Amino acid sequence: MAAEATPGLLYLPELPGPGSSLLLEPADARYVARVCRARVGERLEATDGRGHRADLRLVEVRKGVVAEVETVRSDPPGRRAWVLCGAPEGERADWLVEKLAELGVERFVPVDAARGRWRRAADRRARWERLAIAGLRQSRRSRLMALEEPLPLAQALDRVPGYSERWLAEATGSVTAAGTDPAVEVAVGLVGPSGGLDPQERQAALESAFQPMRLAGARLRTETAAMAWAVWWSLRGA
Repeated sequence: MAAEATPGLLYLPELPGPGSSLLLEPADARYVARVCRARVGERLEATDGRGHRADLRLVEVRKGVVAEVETVRSDPPGRRAWVLCGAPEGERADWLVEKLAELGVERFVPVDAARGRWRRAADRRARWERLAIAGLRQSRRSRLMALEEPLPLAQALDRVPGYSERWLAEATGSVTAAGTDPAVEVAVGLVGPSGGLDPQERQAALESAFQPMRLAGARLRTETAAMAWAVWWSLRGA
């Protein structure tokens, strides 16, 4: 009897090699056995979040869910993007983290700025990690988005990779339709907090080679701007 629903991608950070057997953790076991009602002999796909994928075959579903690793392969490195983001209002970052993970952003860097600080980031960390995993599984990607601790803007700018495209989202920026330079190491989008960057912070970004760009015909909320930039970046490689 076939599964009632096709199991989605499993996230297994400690993925063993071919020929190994593994006992799924309780949450994954419930999902496979009870939600999807998968049966012995059916196949699943898993990733370790570091670019590896594995094909699994179920060998036990009653006394725990056990799968055998049949093959493991590595996905080729893809395009890379970082989002440096000021604090939005309320709990809007929860939604943003999940959607950036779905879009394939490599690294999310919360930025503390003069007009907005990430005051509850430590309390939300565990939830963000779960949401990043949910975004990975939904999109069936093999690389988990990295979540940084909040950094002052100056430190965040210093950590940007040397050879990178750098974009500053702002309502008065120039509209750009620039193509992707294949030699660029990573694309970086900088979005200010809900109150915007102050003049000194904006100048620091410009001196760090960030180019102002307008993402819409009107002013966007912080989380909307970050999402819009990530969509723009993603579509450039489509």
